[in-house]
Amino acid sequence: MTNFASSALSFIYIGIIMLLANELPTMLLSLLLLLCLWNLLMASKGLTRPATLITNILAAALLAVLFITVDLKQSVLLFVTMLLQASILKLLQAGNAKQQQTVIVLTFFSISTVFLYQQSLYSTLLVGLFFITLTIALASLNGLPTTRLATRKSIYSLSIAVPLAALMLVFVPKMPAFWQLPGANSAKTGLNERIDPFDIASLAKSDELVFRAEFNDTQAAPPYYWRAMLHTSFDGKAWVKEQGPAQVRQDIDWPAYSGSAQIYLEKSANRWLYTLGDGVSRASEVRNLYDGLLQRKDPSASSFKYPLRYRPQLPATLSRYEYQFYTQLPQQGNPHARRLAKRLGASSKDAEAFASELYGYYRNQGFTYTLTPTPITGSDTLDIFLTQTQRGFCGHYASVSAFMMRSVGIPARVVSGYLGGENVGGSNYLSVYQYDAHAWVEYHDGERWQRFDATSVVAPERLNGSLSQVDQLQQEFRANLELGLLQLSNFESLNWLRIQLEKIDYTWTKWVLGFDQEKQNNLLKGLLGSQFAQYSMALVVIVIALVLFIVLMLSSRQRKVQLSFGATQLAKLFNAADASALLSPQQLTPVAQLAYLATHTPKLKAQMEQISRLYVQATYKQKPLTNKQRLELKKLVNQSIKIIG
Repeated sequence: MTNFASSALSFIYIGIIMLLANELPTMLLSLLLLLCLWNLLMASKGLTRPATLITNILAAALLAVLFITVDLKQSVLLFVTMLLQASILKLLQAGNAKQQQTVIVLTFFSISTVFLYQQSLYSTLLVGLFFITLTIALASLNGLPTTRLATRKSIYSLSIAVPLAALMLVFVPKMPAFWQLPGANSAKTGLNERIDPFDIASLAKSDELVFRAEFNDTQAAPPYYWRAMLHTSFDGKAWVKEQGPAQVRQDIDWPAYSGSAQIYLEKSANRWLYTLGDGVSRASEVRNLYDGLLQRKDPSASSFKYPLRYRPQLPATLSRYEYQFYTQLPQQGNPHARRLAKRLGASSKDAEAFASELYGYYRNQGFTYTLTPTPITGSDTLDIFLTQTQRGFCGHYASVSAFMMRSVGIPARVVSGYLGGENVGGSNYLSVYQYDAHAWVEYHDGERWQRFDATSVVAPERLNGSLSQVDQLQQEFRANLELGLLQLSNFESLNWLRIQLEKIDYTWTKWVLGFDQEKQNNLLKGLLGSQFAQYSMALVVIVIALVLFIVLMLSSRQRKVQLSFGATQLAKLFNAADASALLSPQQLTPVAQLAYLATHTPKLKAQMEQISRLYVQATYKQKPLTNKQRLELKKLVNQSIKIIG
């Protein structure tokens, strides 16, 4: 069984490494995979394990690669990688059952590190499979002769552990983390604080989930413009978010915010949160900022849930400084865009009229919306877009529109966030994906900030739902997307499967990952009434005591049940011999008792010698009996009992 355990451990570590592939440097990832494949080869071919000197050299080389490729500030990743390295190197040397048991203990810790970076339902199921495989390997190393018996024991053990863990999850108070989780650099989703409008289309290639929005009451009417960041400075190529401390709002008129929702955020590459219009949140981990934006206090990239309240943006008067700030542009560059803005502005009496003229220009000049815009490089990129390509993604239109508005003295800023969201099966929540990333303009009309989005005239169908649901862009969308189920959604059965998986994952996110202290308190209040706080500590003590009692009882039962097959057969034989007064009156070991029976009962000599041989093999040499040997031992014991009787 040692080869089975070694192979199983190799596959488990390959799985762990692949789950952490986005976190590990490429060189380190490759080296660890090679070591796992080497161990798999040794286990399957029965090759000699590397000497201690070679293993030490490998350990030193891996440490050198680790410190070269991993930033020392990423302390969590550093220690996770060191644990993986140590465990895999120990596995290379593990040639017997005892050494492999040590590796299995280390592997339980290694598997658990996956949850620092992955908490989805699918990664959890995969980790569960790893745990089952690991317990099977452990059972096989502890005397169970067949993989089938080891599997049954593994499933039995986990069937006890999982309900106990669920019981403790529900009743034991939530504790804050003892360390900071991995930083935002490890996240897959999010927007950049610097947006080059001619690069934003690359976001449409990813189908990573960004967040889900569950509306608590009446769902807001589309279109859903999820605001995240304001980009207020144009450097000639990109719109940039101004750096500096965020201005936190203190006095908030909470009742004035009529809309409400729960936002379930996936791992994000920045701390900016998402809101409809002017948003606020009562979550202690959220900063409520001016301009109705939200920001996460903790830079951790872990999944996150926050309550959102929102309303339309209210009137706001600009100071002279703010007016100058929102109309500043580089002195040179994009002369055609400046001339066009002045021509449109000459026939516009105010900002609203200019916006209408600009909408008409995009509509009448044949501008189109595309997910694969023509690359534009060099200087005066806005002019090239206006006069030559006229095919663009949202970032192109937002950038050139804000530039032209500022050219005629209209305060304007670019907003980045997401547009729309996919509603699955008529549910009360939206799923917003990375390909729904969007940029638009907010301009000030003298009274308040108004939204301007050229997408509404060049691709009006984009305003409803998700980008994946725009019929006119389906072919381009699927061709542009990375490989996944969504690419095959034109097949009805595969699209049904995708929707069902989405619903299951949402349920997991809401009820398991979203089971926070608030939900726990509400559950306990429902079970214990309004006075639950008085009984909560007593309930925790009772639950922990109950768990310990069940574990002790099961352990006691297991000790009785887990007698080895050989010991059970010997017990039957000795009971029969004792009933016939054939056992030695002295306290002898089982092997000595068998020798005593062979000496004082010559008819049993041949059977006793064979039984002794099989018992010594299974007990002292730690070589599990094969099915054939088990049948042989059982047959010898039954023959001996007949002779004794």
